[in-house]
Amino acid sequence: MDRIDCLLAFVRAMEGGSFSAAAKELGLGQPAVSKRIALLEEEFGSQLFMRTTRKLTPTREAHRVYDLARQVLGTFEAARASIREAPARPSGTLRVSVPSSFGRHYLMPIVRDYAREYPDVKLDLRFDERTINLVEEGIELALRIGQLESSSLMARRIGTVRRHLVATPVYLREHGTPRTPDDLKDHQCISYARLAPANQWTFESDDGRHVVSISGPVMVDDADAMREAVLQHLGVAIVPAWCVTDSIRRGEMKALLPDYTVSTMPLHAVYPETHWMSARARSFLDFVIARAEDFNA
Repeated sequence: MDRIDCLLAFVRAMEGGSFSAAAKELGLGQPAVSKRIALLEEEFGSQLFMRTTRKLTPTREAHRVYDLARQVLGTFEAARASIREAPARPSGTLRVSVPSSFGRHYLMPIVRDYAREYPDVKLDLRFDERTINLVEEGIELALRIGQLESSSLMARRIGTVRRHLVATPVYLREHGTPRTPDDLKDHQCISYARLAPANQWTFESDDGRHVVSISGPVMVDDADAMREAVLQHLGVAIVPAWCVTDSIRRGEMKALLPDYTVSTMPLHAVYPETHWMSARARSFLDFVIARAEDFNA
């Protein structure tokens, strides 16, 4: 039980002259007030009230504690009022976890603008493809791509990640151009290690869903590395749009299977379940949400 609540019950009992008066003022039952007083007496190792059927008499110890208890309550109320009445200016260190490739392409412009707006916040950015434990790592906010596993984390969807099946013209001249998902069984496929199952790709079309088993010489856990593997003519890959749009426009890569759509992936902001979010985390999340259209491009 909160010791502040216990002190408040004690002060109200002292001022009202009875547990029932304290209970009425606090909106509690009398047994609840009695329990809080008993907890204080146990904490202090001393009796605070002499109880009879007719009268409640404070002990000498109660009088000694009373003024100090009022000071503690006053300090607590002042601290709470200072937070509620004056909007907190974001400050301190904000640790953010973000997928490596996504962070390189999208996060740094946001970081630049945020740092200019909130110079009192120190950003500690963790670029990692792993799904880390936010509480153990001291992470206040994380961005995650893909379906979320069941957990106690709070989540807010902020975007959608489009993906393309691509290969270079050099690779296609040597191995041929696939026309259907089933043709990919005969191609060298570059797979993403952190997507389960890594050896299956899924496509959508007017005919429904198509799931194909793939194999190839290279598996990586970073989207930028997948892009480089494609540019080295190592095979076919499904890569996030942000990695390959420019290469497709320049003719370095070709988007394949135009009659089939690679399933999109959700982008979420996640954070530990809590009754409040720090001003620095909230302000940074607002910056990210304001740029969500960039993620969907």
